[in-house]
Amino acid sequence: MQLTIEMIVSLGAMAASIGTSFIVVRAKVQELEETLRDLVIKHTALDSRLDKNDTATDLVSQRLSVISKMMDPEARERLHRSLERLQVESETLRRDVDTLQHMHNGRHLPVKD
Repeated sequence: MQLTIEMIVSLGAMAASIGTSFIVVRAKVQELEETLRDLVIKHTALDSRLDKNDTATDLVSQRLSVISKMMDPEARERLHRSLERLQVESETLRRDVDTLQHMHNGRHLPVKD
């Protein structure tokens, strides 16, 4: 097999083509690595935002639970009945004290031993 100028030129062209392809592939790999780094940074930021959002959502859920328990009709009814009972007892005690004050004449006689 003889090496002719045409074969040498073909081999040179193939070597140049392979070299150029290697350079292009290397550039694309670097570009992809940079894109991947950017995506990892964005993913980390989104993950952080999601965690903050989850925390805020849990906090709102807990607050809503507390408020819903406070506004529960049965609990409100028990509270109002209790307040009414305290008010009636207070009025009764006030009347008893008023009666006792009217019974007292304001004099204190000395106590004999």
